[in-house]
Amino acid sequence: MNKLKLTISIFLTAWLFSSSLLAQSPSWGTNNFVNVGYIGNITYDSIMINDNRYHLSAATKFSTVENSDAGINHAKKGQMVGYKLMVINKRFIVDHLWLIPENEHSLYRR
Repeated sequence: MNKLKLTISIFLTAWLFSSSLLAQSPSWGTNNFVNVGYIGNITYDSIMINDNRYHLSAATKFSTVENSDAGINHAKKGQMVGYKLMVINKRFIVDHLWLIPENEHSLYRR
């Protein structure tokens, strides 16, 4: 009987945790980014996010609500983005940027 109670407790805990995460997910369907920040300067090979400079590559993706493959040229200074980094040869390279819609900024402010 104790195994059954333990299994039910684990299941309920996992279910409650996952549903609370879903409540924080953006309405536009991704939760792949770990970092969030505001874009500063952008050049052809680098981007400033929250005063940190990261490298861009030809493979860096930029997604918006309307276009999952918008291209980095759609990124603008001052936009809030979610982003995922890779580390290659001790260099932080942006793998993917997601534009966070203005009506969802409050989900990510800390």
